[in-house]
Amino acid sequence: MCTLILGLGILGPGSLLLGANRDESPQRPSAEPQVLVEAPRVVGGRDLVSRGTWLAIRDARFVTALMNRRPVAGDTRDPATLRSRGLLCLDVASSGQGATGTESFLDAALRLVGAASYGPCTLVGVGIDGEAWTLEAGAAEPKVRAIARGWHVITHQDVDDSSEPRTRWILDDISEKRPGSVDEAFDVMTGYLRSHGEGGHPAVCLHRDVFPTISSSLIALGVGTESRYRHAAGRPCVTPYRDYTSLLTGQGD
Repeated sequence: MCTLILGLGILGPGSLLLGANRDESPQRPSAEPQVLVEAPRVVGGRDLVSRGTWLAIRDARFVTALMNRRPVAGDTRDPATLRSRGLLCLDVASSGQGATGTESFLDAALRLVGAASYGPCTLVGVGIDGEAWTLEAGAAEPKVRAIARGWHVITHQDVDDSSEPRTRWILDDISEKRPGSVDEAFDVMTGYLRSHGEGGHPAVCLHRDVFPTISSSLIALGVGTESRYRHAAGRPCVTPYRDYTSLLTGQGD
């Protein structure tokens, strides 16, 4: 993905909001949200090339999201030797804490990053229990940053990086917004995710030949019975978000 909006505690303690656009080659096939792992239950879209994912939800309690970073100067590694970043996103979501695990998701991420080489990326991990972090991986040593309560934005670089135009604009504009419901929060986030650069702001829904926006997702967790998962299998400016909330609990399997 290339634009991620994250809201922690916005709708109350333990609430998690996430809105994200995926920018990718239209020639790289992917599948709509589905069950990626049965136990523990992990759901998300499937990259049909590497079999990994860019966004995974574990047991309706924890989310991993993958953001590619810009190439690192001096990185001479052969791309053919690097493990898929999408597999890292999926593996972290399906390992770590839970009924059968003992390590935290961050511990699992650090272990997996230490066991293989990946292209430059930021892995985001957030849960309704307060665990929230980014892990920068790639050519340099892994770097972990904690994420505090509030609104946050991530694009190609660090979380809330003001040198990134999209990050700076969205974060400045959203920081004081306090939606009162999941519906209001989704309306706030989709307003940015559908933006084409109106008013001189940076475009977020990208219409271009190279790595355009190809899909968009909205997630709300830890908000009583209002947990939701919606996905638009195309540009969010013209593609309706479909409801995939039943995947989170297995209803309708």
